[in-house]
Amino acid sequence: MKIIYNKFLIISTIFLLVGGVYLYLSRDLNSGAIVSVAFGSSLASSNGTESSPITPTLGNDIASDISFLTTLVALKQIKIDISLFTNKSFNKLQNNAVKIESVVAGRVNPFAPIDANSIINSGSGQTVITDQPTQITDKTAILNGTINTINGVTDTYFAYGTSAQSITGTTGIVKQSLVGTFIKNVSGLTTKTTYFFKACAKVNNIALCGEVISFTTK
Repeated sequence: MKIIYNKFLIISTIFLLVGGVYLYLSRDLNSGAIVSVAFGSSLASSNGTESSPITPTLGNDIASDISFLTTLVALKQIKIDISLFTNKSFNKLQNNAVKIESVVAGRVNPFAPIDANSIINSGSGQTVITDQPTQITDKTAILNGTINTINGVTDTYFAYGTSAQSITGTTGIVKQSLVGTFIKNVSGLTTKTTYFFKACAKVNNIALCGEVISFTTK
């Protein structure tokens, strides 16, 4: 009985294997599947029709992954230790930072026309400010002034003289710029002489002047 049972298992196994191979081959024959031979060679179907050659290509994702892995491998060659801090060049490094002193803030946009809502913050609250003179020579100098508003302003000019208590000379009317500054080049000065001047403006028919500043000709 045992011998008959073993023969039955062997025969059944053979039939199953033969049936499986037959079904697999019949499916390929019916579908005309293409069996690849090698990369870059022609592919032939079961009916003998040759297909176009196939060339394997790497997608962008694969190329990016390879580049990323290459970078990781290169990072392994970087050596990080404390030898940098004992290097002579590192120890010679100096701090060249420059301390920036605080200054009085001006207008947000200094190039905008001056109006009633656009007053320059001079710190002193003065309407007219006398600025430092420039380009001083033996007989000439440029006088500088600033006015904080253009409302009601009719004249801008400078008053100057050789004494702080009695400034007698005045320049002609000077035209102010859009940012409120005005300048005047005075000539005919005396060599090596100290002069005193102040910037002035007539606002609403009232003469207003800045502080008195001195300079000496060469």
